[in-house]
Amino acid sequence: MLAREDRPRLAPVRFEERTLPSLMVATARRVPERPFYRLVAPPGAGGEAVAPRVVTFAGFAAGAGRAAAFLRAAGVAAGERVLLLAENSPEWQMVALGAQLLRAEPAALFSSLAAEPAAAIARRVAPRAIFVSGPAQWAKLQAAAPELVAAGLAALLSLEPIEAAALPAGLASTTARDALGPGAPGLDPGEVAALAAGVAGEDPFLLLFTSGTTGRPKGVRLPQRAMVRAVEYAQGTVGLGSADVGLHFLPYGHVAGHAQVALALAQGHELLMVTRREDFELGFALGPTYLFSVPFVYERIRAGVEQRLAAMPAPVAALLAGSLAAAARRRLGGSRRWRDRLGTLLADRVVGRAVRARLGGRVRGLYVGGAPAPPPLFRFFESLGLPVIELYGMSETAGMISSNLLAGPRVEGCAGYVSPDHEVRFAGDGELLLRGPLLLSGFLEPEDARDAWTEDGYFRTGDLGRQDEQGRLWIEGRSKNVLMLSTGKKLSPEPIERAIAATPPFLGAVLFGEGRPFVAAAVFVERAELERLAAAGQDAAAALLPRVAAALAAFSEFEKPKRLLVIPGAPQEHEALLTPTLKIRRDALLDRLGPAAEEVFAPV
Repeated sequence: MLAREDRPRLAPVRFEERTLPSLMVATARRVPERPFYRLVAPPGAGGEAVAPRVVTFAGFAAGAGRAAAFLRAAGVAAGERVLLLAENSPEWQMVALGAQLLRAEPAALFSSLAAEPAAAIARRVAPRAIFVSGPAQWAKLQAAAPELVAAGLAALLSLEPIEAAALPAGLASTTARDALGPGAPGLDPGEVAALAAGVAGEDPFLLLFTSGTTGRPKGVRLPQRAMVRAVEYAQGTVGLGSADVGLHFLPYGHVAGHAQVALALAQGHELLMVTRREDFELGFALGPTYLFSVPFVYERIRAGVEQRLAAMPAPVAALLAGSLAAAARRRLGGSRRWRDRLGTLLADRVVGRAVRARLGGRVRGLYVGGAPAPPPLFRFFESLGLPVIELYGMSETAGMISSNLLAGPRVEGCAGYVSPDHEVRFAGDGELLLRGPLLLSGFLEPEDARDAWTEDGYFRTGDLGRQDEQGRLWIEGRSKNVLMLSTGKKLSPEPIERAIAATPPFLGAVLFGEGRPFVAAAVFVERAELERLAAAGQDAAAALLPRVAAALAAFSEFEKPKRLLVIPGAPQEHEALLTPTLKIRRDALLDRLGPAAEEVFAPV
């Protein structure tokens, strides 16, 4: 689709430096004493507040230099790998940047991985060095450790001490305090700058592993140029700058977590690092100007507001609910009615003020990545004047394909405008195809590249999408998830699932029915509603089916589930069903449903 000059578009702001190590050096020189990380500390044993730990940009660069010195002494050289299996910490990124200074390849694993998949990936990576947060993470790799040592593992670095008895012969453990602390051997700023100058755009940035929703996690190799290009578009379109303060908690197994760090490192803005969900409020109290998260965190905030509204006296609750509806009509629908103007003022004064105060009082943008923002979530915050800026990307594109704009316009359900660095086209079935410098350099294993590219070099995203006349991108499902019914009809489940999840009392949905005459759905339902139905003597599946049909009024009949299986609570309450990025694993859900997933199609 041809671009038009009058359309909104993403506009990059280019950096002079072309790699993350060079950006780190430049920022450390420019604002050496400015805080980079402010690590939110949980309360002390007696419940007393603990001051956050501060790492300046100069301190971070020095730590990366000490990490490079440690890794080099362990034999890590260009092209070798360093495995990181740890919760977020400044040291995690120091080790990653230290490896990049040596032109080695950091390999990031989700800290939530179980032992078996973590060990399986470690064997594939064959690292020269490993960084873990402590004994619990090392225990996941311990059984594979002798094989890893035989394959070349020479050093283990840990935030917490590892007992010698837990180590195989030939491997010693060093604490981060001894290797990365102020008294540890390291490189002086000139040596760090010289190493950074030797890093090129095609050198490794990170080896990431896909979430595995459709099979074995693939090892995605991202070069320096892909991440630098991604943050250049982020800088040019999301409205963030050096004065901003970001709340940071996305895991380092997720490309979005690195995109936020890379942008802050390049711009010189501060990150408030929260490592536990229960510490979000402590992070908010430090006054972030923006949040970047998967939708789940924002859903918790919205749910808390709605619960407080529901607990108010009925007339007050009805008045405030009406004011929120008026604010939505005005801000999202363009209403100019005087009643909607008054309702908007009331919503802002009561609900909006409370929400902004909870977020620290300075937030001016809520950035969403990793999954689409459900329409009710988008409408809730946008109606209160809090912009919801959705970004769309994947590991293979350094997290950036398209973005909405802080300055607007924003439309619910829209993935925004495609980066001009991407050449875009759509396959016959609607699959989005990309070519350009934000793409990965390759996969860890050659077999994962099979069928990943078209003959003329376009990357197959696996996502079904379209562009409208305004140039906006819409993502409508995964090509691998398309269901073929026995009637010959095809459907993409994701839009249907989102429509169901956007309708109370549903909290999530998964369609299934490949090869069947109709589709069924597993629906996650509010527990309070299930208790109400049970008290009334109603069968939940039968009672909820008409509500599903009403939510899907805009869909064709063959796309509407004819039977339901009901799961109590939100998907996030069922951790075994989720990927590390909080997406529902269809295979795990069907395994859990067991024979019920077959019986639901039995003739009545």
